[in-house]
Amino acid sequence: MRIKNYFIAILSLCVFLQAKATGLSGDIISFDGESWVLMAKPINMDSALYKHLMAFIPDNHIVSTGNWEGYTAFWEIQDDYLCLQHIEVYVYDKTGQEDSTLIYNTEALQMPFTSYYENGKIQARWLSGEFRAGKGDLVRYVHSGFDRNMATERILHITNGKVVETATFHNYKKPGLNMKDVQDEIIRRFPWERFPEYKGQQIIFAIKNIQMTDDGHLKDCEIYSISLRPMRKTIEDGNHPLVIALKETLKSIHPWEILFINGKYTLKYTNFSMGIKQ
Repeated sequence: MRIKNYFIAILSLCVFLQAKATGLSGDIISFDGESWVLMAKPINMDSALYKHLMAFIPDNHIVSTGNWEGYTAFWEIQDDYLCLQHIEVYVYDKTGQEDSTLIYNTEALQMPFTSYYENGKIQARWLSGEFRAGKGDLVRYVHSGFDRNMATERILHITNGKVVETATFHNYKKPGLNMKDVQDEIIRRFPWERFPEYKGQQIIFAIKNIQMTDDGHLKDCEIYSISLRPMRKTIEDGNHPLVIALKETLKSIHPWEILFINGKYTLKYTNFSMGIKQ
C-alpha cells in the first residue's frame, strides 16, 4: 500500500541517519571495585588535552568505528574527584603481525597531563556536566554515539572534576505497541476532516521529549516542526491544530512499548520524524 510504504519510509528516517553514525565504546569507571561502563570519553572533551594525548600514544595504535581514538581510559572516584587511573592503548605490530595492549599509569602520563598531574594523581578538573555510567544488560540501544541505556545506571553530576551528586537507577522495558505496529491505525484515526486544505500533502512531524505513563499511554511530547510536501511549507508552532491533532491520535492508541529510563517513562526513540498522508 502506497501510504503504508510512505509511513515506513519517514518513520525509518531516524534509523537511517543513525545507521550513518555508529555506537561508541565508553571508558571504564570503578565503583567499590566493580567496573562500570562510563558512557563518555572525558579526555576528548578538552581539545588541547586530547591533542596532547594523541601525540603521546604510538602511531600504530588501532582504531575502530567504536573507538576512533584507539584508547580506553580507566577512572575512579577518589576524595569526591574523578581521577584517571590508567589508559590502555591497543597497538598493532606489523613485524610480528599481532595486536597488543599498552598500559600507561598516571606516572607515565605526566607529560600529556602536565596541567593536571599532582602528587601522583590526575584529577579530571577540566570536566563539568552530567555523565552516565552503566552495568548489566542493554535495555535500550540506538546505533549512535552513547545513545543507549543499561539495566543499572548511575548519574554523575560533576563540576570541575568534583562529583557533587550521584543517583542510581534500575532501568527496564515493558512490552507494547511500537510505531510500525500501528502505522495504519495512526493514519486511520487522524482527523483528516479537520484539515481539507492539506489533502494530498505529505505531513512530516518532528517529535522529541516523549513522556509516557507507566501503563503505556502517551502523556505528552514536543512536536517542534511540521513540514508539508509538495507545498514546501514549514510550521514551527507547538500549538498548531496539526500538532494537537497528532497528539490526540497518539494518545488514543495504547499500550505503547515503554522504557523506564533513569526515572522517566519514554520510548526507544526519543527524537524522530513521523510522516503521514491521506
